[in-house]
Amino acid sequence: MDWVCAGEGDAVIRLGYPMKSKIPAILLALAVWPSAFAADATAPAPSQTSASAPMANTTQVATPAPAATGLMAPPSAGLPAYPAIVRQETPAEHDARLKWFREARFGLFIHWGVYSALGGSWQGKPVTAEWIMNRAKISVADYKAQAKNFTADKYDPKAWAQLAKDAGMKYIVITAKHHEGFTLYDSAYSDWNAVKASGAGRDLLQPLADAARAQGLKFGLYYSQSQDWVNPGGSKGAVPPWDPAQAGDFDTYLAKVSLPQVREILEKYHPDYLWWDTEYQMTPERARPFFELVNTYPNLITNSRLGGGVLGDVRTSEQKANIPTSSLGRPMEVCMTVNNSWAYNTSDTNWKSVHQLIQTLSHVASRGGNFLLDIGPTAEGVIPQPEVDRLLAMGRWLKINGEAIYATEGGPYANPPPWGRTTQKARTDGGTTLYLQVWDWPADGKLLLPGITQMPTSGRLLAGGAAVTFTLTDSGLMVSLPGAAPDPDVSVVALEFAGPVKIAEATAAPATPGAPGWTESRAQAVGGNATAKPAGTAVP
Repeated sequence: MDWVCAGEGDAVIRLGYPMKSKIPAILLALAVWPSAFAADATAPAPSQTSASAPMANTTQVATPAPAATGLMAPPSAGLPAYPAIVRQETPAEHDARLKWFREARFGLFIHWGVYSALGGSWQGKPVTAEWIMNRAKISVADYKAQAKNFTADKYDPKAWAQLAKDAGMKYIVITAKHHEGFTLYDSAYSDWNAVKASGAGRDLLQPLADAARAQGLKFGLYYSQSQDWVNPGGSKGAVPPWDPAQAGDFDTYLAKVSLPQVREILEKYHPDYLWWDTEYQMTPERARPFFELVNTYPNLITNSRLGGGVLGDVRTSEQKANIPTSSLGRPMEVCMTVNNSWAYNTSDTNWKSVHQLIQTLSHVASRGGNFLLDIGPTAEGVIPQPEVDRLLAMGRWLKINGEAIYATEGGPYANPPPWGRTTQKARTDGGTTLYLQVWDWPADGKLLLPGITQMPTSGRLLAGGAAVTFTLTDSGLMVSLPGAAPDPDVSVVALEFAGPVKIAEATAAPATPGAPGWTESRAQAVGGNATAKPAGTAVP
């Protein structure tokens, strides 16, 4: 079976791995339903959804089990919850497949298509960039006419890959096909593509795949499996079709366009990561052929937006860095824009600061997640300079402080301290490096780590290498910092411990004079177990 339901005495306590447990199934169900799934339902709900008969040559999926007796995939895009569908593999196989992703922590997202030629404007009025066809209700004929302006004349895939490398990113994900239905390669299943229909007149994916891999980066492809506003029959999301040219049968579209194109991009480009987007009308019967196809690629990683009950390997969070502590064993990925638009938008100059972006990366890593930061090149292939500047600044920070981000786990506290964030990394000698990512450098140079009763063997600043000192107090470990903050955004202290970092039962003093206390600690230690208890007042 590929979908799992937890039975009495056989609770699924790790994604897809039935393991013996003393936890009754009903407790598991209550633990994961429904709050564990709330953040997954990021797509707006359509006014109507339609179920269909199972597609040909697919395996039937069982009727959804009641919440109290089964592990359920999240309800999203207005669909009901379905039994969770997961890949069958051993824990060792699962860990090996996701190893690079868990260590990467930082990736580049690229939205590029015909919408880039419009720059967020239609008939002189500003409209959402990548959703412009949908929001402005542009006819298929009028939208197709814009493709001649998508030229990629200044596209330099080697420079794009070099930028990602210089930014400290470890992987790239680009839109092979967004909701407009336009593919950046020559598809045999639709002429609405970069080669046959646009001013570019060539495959735009292979050069970037080659350039990314030449830089040692992993290569991923975004594919909109359900929404397609040009090819007949594709879902229009939360709205009905606005042009008779869009009319068609959704199941025919899936069978004749969407599924074959997924097969195409897997065979042509061998991506390391396949990034689904929006689950409109995706029932288990419709999702299963896609699920079975990707499972024929043993090293492929997918995200959580296929739909139909397929959990995916990576849980996606969009524009929100609030990572829940439970994601059913899946690593988390936060995707976010540099301004407010996923694609090129001439009127959107609301750029996030370098300070904000570095602190977001710090926060996401402290929760054990990856940060997928998006850029929107022009139709000519030029990456806006404000995006370039911010990526390069992040790369300079990572060159000094990257060891506190890459291949780390979240720190030992469930809630962040008032002065910043923490990450940790197990060493091969059995010890642990705890990284204090200091956002607000204390005026008195003192940082308190409540509940830690172990003395580090050493401590240093990553920037410059200056030593830090520490003492044990009744409230925990007090770290004394030298001088002023070495970095204006996030300064990092590395503390070396001889073993796992554990949080003892204790009442913590405020981290700094007048600062609020901390909330309860996570029962987690790198390489060991720890008992965690509430330690002070909650941070607002």
